[in-house]
Amino acid sequence: MDTENPNHLIIWLDKHIEDPEWCQQMKKAFSTQTDPKNPIPVKLSGNDNDSLFNIASHMPVHFEGVRFLLAAHKNIESCLQCFEQNQDKRIFFITSGSLGREAVPIILERFLHMFTDLVTGKPYISIYVFCHHIQYHLEWALDYRDYIQIFNFDADLLVRMMHDIGDYYNESRRLLDTTLPNKPAAYNRLIWARTLYERYGELERKSMHTELGEINKLLEQVEEELRLPPDVDS
Repeated sequence: MDTENPNHLIIWLDKHIEDPEWCQQMKKAFSTQTDPKNPIPVKLSGNDNDSLFNIASHMPVHFEGVRFLLAAHKNIESCLQCFEQNQDKRIFFITSGSLGREAVPIILERFLHMFTDLVTGKPYISIYVFCHHIQYHLEWALDYRDYIQIFNFDADLLVRMMHDIGDYYNESRRLLDTTLPNKPAAYNRLIWARTLYERYGELERKSMHTELGEINKLLEQVEEELRLPPDVDS
């Protein structure tokens, strides 16, 4: 796992994204709350005025023990180029309402496979429209309701994405059902899924008892199997 290349990316499209003062606390919260290996995630509220990121460049976020990029774009052209260059990655896409109205139809026409579970064929609802007035964007977004979630409050967006990324890691249980199961990789990712679910439950004050119980049961099984010595021909 330590040498595994990242296969996921958060892409954020907003014309204000290069403003270092715009949603500063939210950007910092996103880079820590969604990192399952960060023991002290930053909260959305606070008075931390330290320099955050050079928002004009790519921002580092930690998943799977490696650094990967949160790609921030202020125009559709560069955003589409980013999609083009990262078709092998699992994408979580945040967009403003005004730019999303134009960008989402193009993205889903060109890159539908990036928002489709290739095992089940079901859509990933991992396009997040972040806007001030939800009602202004309902009409166009309705055509893409299988892929879109709309938010006008940063905390709601953060916890939803945290849960969705937890779901992504939880899919790693599929690694246990293959002919040659990758148990170490599945174990690590299930740990991260558990961390994100726990963090989600704390922020939402919502019980994740069922999800956590299933993960813990799988982790116990994998731990036991990893302790067993490999079969040796006599």
